[in-house]
Order: sequence, then C-alpha cells, then structure tokens
Amino acid sequence: MELIKQLMENKVDESLHKMFVRFSNGVFEDRFLLKIKKSKDRLDVKGSYDVWQELFNIIVKESNEVNVVGRLFKSRKKEDYEGNVNCDEIKRIVSENDFALLDITAGDYLLKCKKALPKPGKSLNVKFCSAKLPLSALDVLAFDFKDKTFKQAEIKHTVIVEDIILPEEEEDPVLLRVKSKRKGKIIRKIILDGNETVKEFEFIA
Repeated sequence: MELIKQLMENKVDESLHKMFVRFSNGVFEDRFLLKIKKSKDRLDVKGSYDVWQELFNIIVKESNEVNVVGRLFKSRKKEDYEGNVNCDEIKRIVSENDFALLDITAGDYLLKCKKALPKPGKSLNVKFCSAKLPLSALDVLAFDFKDKTFKQAEIKHTVIVEDIILPEEEEDPVLLRVKSKRKGKIIRKIILDGNETVKEFEFIA
C-alpha cells in the first residue's frame, strides 16, 4: 500500500497526516486491513475504512473521469454528492473535505463503501469497502511482497502511538488536535496463502 510505503520512507503528506488525526496514544490493532483475492485477470479487494483513500487513488490515477455517489464530511457537516466528474476535480473535492465516503466507477474499476464513519477507537471492519481492480494494482497494494504469485493475501497492521507532538505556538484546541503529529511504530503482518511475514517500523505522521 502506498500509504504504508510513505510511512516507511518518512514521506508523509497532508492526506496521510489526516488519516492519523483520529489516533490518540495507545495500541490500535487490525488497522489498514486488506484482503486480496487474485484471479487470472483481476483483483477482488476488501478493505477497512482507512484504506478507502488508497483504493480511490489507484482508480483516479488511471482514469480521466469517474462516476461518483456518496457522502462528504467537513467540520462535522455531511453532504451527499453525486455525478460524473473529471479526476482532477474529484481529487480536489476529496482533499478539501475532512473525510470522503464515495462509490467510484470508471471503466473496469469499481469501488464501493459504507456511508458512515466508524467510531474512533472501535475495531475496524475489513468489509467496509470493496473494489474490483486490474492486476496492475498489485504494484501498489503489494509493493513489498517478495512473491506475487499468491491466490489470496491478507494484510493487517498494529499502530502503536507512543507520543503526540503538539505544534508550537498554537492555542486553538481544535487546531491543536488537527495539526498534532503522532509518533510511534507500526507492525505490518502479511499472510500469503497461509504463510505469515511480520515487519516493524517507526513512523511520524
């Protein structure tokens, strides 16, 4: 997953930082969940809430226009959204909102998700979103797999937040929370056709 690769390489952008705003200090198991079933000509993917952005990025990168149906969240307000839109525009819309839960269709690409945010601190559901993607998406989803000949893969992460770094000279409590960075480590577990590999790395986001 590109987001995990960015964390490993300490290349955190604003969209990735936003994904960690909801984390407090503590241990959060089963995050960034993915299940991948590989057939001869496509991938059937299921994922948790926190991988929606990853799947969205894969689709808009390879498309010019997408059909969108779903919901946007900003400043505790919800707004339904629907229509055909070019990819630059939908990327802008998603980046300008706090959260986006959208179904996306473009050619052979399909992404669907639930339309309510999970409660902070609760266990995540690997069936929160689902996607049908071409085999080429493995270059992103399975970037560190030594063997991509698997039939089924499962990826899960434990996020351990050890410290919250507050921004200097910021007094607004809302902005303090939004701008604060989380520091800790992530344990990445990959299961390929029943064979398990575990990796661990530090992060700041």
